[in-house]
Amino acid sequence: MRFLSCILTFSLLISSCNYREEKTPKVFNMGSSFLSVTKQVFKPNCYGCHSGVNPAAGIDLSNYSNLINPEVGLITFGDPLNSTLYLNVQSGRMPPGGPRLSDTEIKMIYDWIKQGANEKF
Repeated sequence: MRFLSCILTFSLLISSCNYREEKTPKVFNMGSSFLSVTKQVFKPNCYGCHSGVNPAAGIDLSNYSNLINPEVGLITFGDPLNSTLYLNVQSGRMPPGGPRLSDTEIKMIYDWIKQGANEKF
């Protein structure tokens, strides 16, 4: 009985942790354009909340003009370390409740912003 109690306590402890396992890394085409980042990172991970008619926080990651708009404040061209978009995925704040983006996906966003956040090659 004591063993069962220990297992139950351990299970509750683990389930209450805010730990999110990182997804298995994928192999990407590492081109630095909005189109490639969208296809390989935003669409599979972010569109559920950040696209469509009423995107979360008004941030539509499917729309390049919206994404680079200085009033929205997501990207500082050439400077991922001062770009809200990069900082949110790098810290794990985004996507909330889902698996953390892989290191490869995060690096792809970093490289894209660092190289000027181009829409097309």
